Amino acid sequence: MRGRRAAAVSWVLAVLSAMALATAALLTYAEHTVFSSDAFADRAAATLDAQPVRDAAASRLTNAVVGVRPDLVALRPIVELGARAVVGTPQFRSLVRRAALEAHRSAFDAQARGLTFQIRDAGLLAADVVRRLSPGVADRMPTRAITRVARIKGGVQGFMLRLAEHADRARVAKWIAFAAALVLALAALLVTDSRRASVLRLGVAAAGVGVVVALAAALVPSLAADSVGSADRDAVRAALGVWLDPITAWAVAASVAGVIVALAAAAIVRPIPVMALLRGVGSTVAAPPRNGLERVLRAGIAIGAGAAMVLWPRAVLGVVIVALGALLVLAALAELLALAAGPAASAAPRPRGPGVPQALRIGTVVLLATAGVATAALLAGGEGPAVARVGRCNGHAALCDRRVDQVAFLTTHNAMAAPDEPGWLFATQDAGIPKQLEDGVRAFMIDTQYGISTARGVATRITGENTSRAKLVAEVGESFVAAAERVGRRIGRNPKGNEEVFLCHTLCEVGATKAIEALRSVHRFLVRHPEEVVVLSIQDETSAADTAEVIRASGLVDEVYLGDANRPWPTLRELIDRDERVIVLAENRAGGAPWIHHQPAVVQETPFLPAHCCSSTIGSTPRRRPA
Repeated sequence: MRGRRAAAVSWVLAVLSAMALATAALLTYAEHTVFSSDAFADRAAATLDAQPVRDAAASRLTNAVVGVRPDLVALRPIVELGARAVVGTPQFRSLVRRAALEAHRSAFDAQARGLTFQIRDAGLLAADVVRRLSPGVADRMPTRAITRVARIKGGVQGFMLRLAEHADRARVAKWIAFAAALVLALAALLVTDSRRASVLRLGVAAAGVGVVVALAAALVPSLAADSVGSADRDAVRAALGVWLDPITAWAVAASVAGVIVALAAAAIVRPIPVMALLRGVGSTVAAPPRNGLERVLRAGIAIGAGAAMVLWPRAVLGVVIVALGALLVLAALAELLALAAGPAASAAPRPRGPGVPQALRIGTVVLLATAGVATAALLAGGEGPAVARVGRCNGHAALCDRRVDQVAFLTTHNAMAAPDEPGWLFATQDAGIPKQLEDGVRAFMIDTQYGISTARGVATRITGENTSRAKLVAEVGESFVAAAERVGRRIGRNPKGNEEVFLCHTLCEVGATKAIEALRSVHRFLVRHPEEVVVLSIQDETSAADTAEVIRASGLVDEVYLGDANRPWPTLRELIDRDERVIVLAENRAGGAPWIHHQPAVVQETPFLPAHCCSSTIGSTPRRRPA
């Protein structure tokens, strides 16, 4: 009776140990794949490898475009053709990754009441494709249409969202679960006199819990797919599989390991003769067939095996290696566990002689249990194959692992002043910002001013210290000021109109570009080129709030760098991974937004001399210009 009670307690402890180990493994996996923003975004982007997900994304994108412009409903096939061509591109994958990062930030925001997964700017990519077929249709497509993928507010999904907010607690719980698994396993071994039986129970419990976890992970995608419309079922199943398929694989592996341990423990009384079994199989294969049926069966098996070796040589080799490895592990475990368990109760008395010390046997058991738990923790902690997110950074793979302050950015001064921009009388560059981006320029020195657009030009709203003509002449030259005055007389005093933010070199009368249009061109370039990093150096004669607002309105806020402007700077790879690829520096006023950094605090400039004007280095110690 006492033995049965101890055996029952051992079973309970073994099952609890296996459950604790499974919990710890799942929490570790969640830490690496759900709680980590980069890993979460990687897997969200990896869902696009499945055709059903791409089909669903193309349908959602088409619906978003037509929803904004209902007059395109008759041209839906063309729009959908563009959408289908876009969803498989690296550019769209980058947009999905950005959306996943934003959704992840929202999920872990305790103030958020819900979660919306939405993709912006995909309409721009679709319009690029449609433009090759029908430029007129492409011009009518809304490039900033928002494609909503999913929304979570309440129910089971909302409950899971609330759990995700407690990720820090889950990280602590992981180690508690691992410790509990080890303690429970040792207790299951020590609660009875039969170590062999206890090890067998641990193996069976691990195998059983592994099967349950594998079945649950395999069934969840199908159950979740049944709760959505028929059009999205395959996409939901494939998307969830990206997160759950690894769990299924590791649960099956844990179950197999448990079976091996159980078999090895069962083989202690009568060890499994591995080599003898192999010799018996070889003898059976080499023996001549006894009748015609056996000959036909052997021939069929030989043909199948030979065809498999020819068609899938690597797979067959892998199966053979795995089988041999399993046999070796089985044989080794049987020997080690036999040493740990000591002689079985039913075994015949052995001759007297030096036995295995009790301390050594207990130490072996502890070592095996600890190694098993540690191995399971290591396997569960794996993040899977690395995702190659970035191939080149600003055109060169060698730049990816360099910090921002270790990279030279080709820069243009007064980048907005170009002859192909309307109204510029004193052009500094040969082409505007869009062409400069295509030619490799990655840093732009631009000036913001308030101006009023009229039919005869843009009038500058000059305030503060710039009202002095002598100061303006000293700044930009007599000819520049005189030309501005002539244009100003043509415009007239006190022009009527709305005040806007323009890019002007001190005086908008001799050249002005709407800031929102110039910044929007940078944003569009970055959407089309997801591996490029850009620096904006703004000589801001506008308020910090207005500078920030025009960046938001242009869409460029989606790519701004959100980190600190302090050493050490991130690498280009890190900026690209985060999709924070625009560093915004302001000469006069920071603070309009946390991502506008005060340039004098982080940039060292060379003196303003005719021979070399205005070069700068990011990340250097600020130094005052010589008088």
